[in-house]
Amino acid sequence: MHPLIQGWGKGIAKIGGNMALTDLQIKKLKTTGKEYQKAHDRGLSLVVRAGGAKFWRYDFRLDGKKQKYGYGNYPDITIAEANSLHAVAHKLVEHGRHPSEVLEDVNVRRVILAGGSLNEAEAVLSQERERALIASRLTFGEVAGHYKSEWVDRNWKSPDKGYIPVRLHLLPKLGDKALEDIDAPMLRELFYDVRERKGTQSALHAHNWCTRIFAYALEHDWCKNNPAQAIKAARIGQRGKRERYLTMPEIRRYLVGLYQSNCYRGYKLALHLLLMLALRKNELCEANWSEFDLDTAEWLIPVARMKTKKEHLVLLPEQAIAMLRELMRLGGGSPWVLPMPTDPKRPMNGNNLDGAHAAAINAAGIEDYVIHDHRHTVSTQLRDQGLGLHTEIVETALSHAIPGMAGRYSHALYKSQRIAMLQQWADLLDSIMTEQAVVHATFRKVS
Repeated sequence: MHPLIQGWGKGIAKIGGNMALTDLQIKKLKTTGKEYQKAHDRGLSLVVRAGGAKFWRYDFRLDGKKQKYGYGNYPDITIAEANSLHAVAHKLVEHGRHPSEVLEDVNVRRVILAGGSLNEAEAVLSQERERALIASRLTFGEVAGHYKSEWVDRNWKSPDKGYIPVRLHLLPKLGDKALEDIDAPMLRELFYDVRERKGTQSALHAHNWCTRIFAYALEHDWCKNNPAQAIKAARIGQRGKRERYLTMPEIRRYLVGLYQSNCYRGYKLALHLLLMLALRKNELCEANWSEFDLDTAEWLIPVARMKTKKEHLVLLPEQAIAMLRELMRLGGGSPWVLPMPTDPKRPMNGNNLDGAHAAAINAAGIEDYVIHDHRHTVSTQLRDQGLGLHTEIVETALSHAIPGMAGRYSHALYKSQRIAMLQQWADLLDSIMTEQAVVHATFRKVS
């Protein structure tokens, strides 16, 4: 304990020859509606606010001017803690230094409150400043490397592929620059340049990654702010709608890669059904067997699960019925078409299909294709193959709003046309495979 604090005990204590406050005295202090203070020791007082709050304040002179410095509220800062802080602050003032030079640092305060001396506090502060100096000179490339190894590589399924925007657009310009030297105007110019050369989507990806890397640096106290956040993505441009779809050769490679992959059979059937029926992922993954009538080949998805907020009738071709019956067997009595592997009483999360999809597109050599793009594929190929002869039939099958007057006044379901179209589509998917029965086959390697 600091020698100035020794002798502290019950009743009235002496510090530096002055009569010091005790907890009992502090509790008896009245609220008067006006601020006042009670002297404690060598310029340290307990200030009582008009509303009753109490805080410790040091009044002193430095360079001939009156100064004030607060240690914190009582009882958050106890008498003993206030004495410890004040002992250090008083020494600093004696040496012509303001208490804030040392006491503002959280780690330094922790050392002092644990009984540390001014020299120990100064040593901690020196270490803090040295670390801050080193951090301030960390380059963007170094931080990006830490972010990739500590987060991206551990949590992303395809980290190197996802990291491409950083390597292509950020590291060449920012890699060697210290974080503190990078500001919003510099980043804005970079993003606009990427937009000019590579398009809006590339620029938005670059902005997204830059924001993440600076956020990671902030978490580790390697920088003071995130300049990428100062640039609104909308200023760079709007994300366009995806237009990726599979060609017929790609569909063949996708299905072959899917069924040859080493993953759960139910995932393979689910992805095939999404491609066959042009469904949204969660429409299938959250499906309950109560919604189906396999005898009439119909599936009614309720309003609550539809993006369009309208119930949707799905008409099932023969292949879909066969796949659904197999899924029923695989489910082992679960009420869900795709139950959770660990809990058959709950529906499977749609993200469970991502691994099987990734295996299929990797085996097929297909890039930039997500599960939702199956709907683009179906919509495009139905028209290209001459199966979707009327827009209304295709759009109804995809549960899209029909444009124009037809959409406003017609409530037709086009059941006979739709089932004929989807049966032809399911047959076409079978025909592009080298095996006759897609549902039950275990595919051989296809070149």
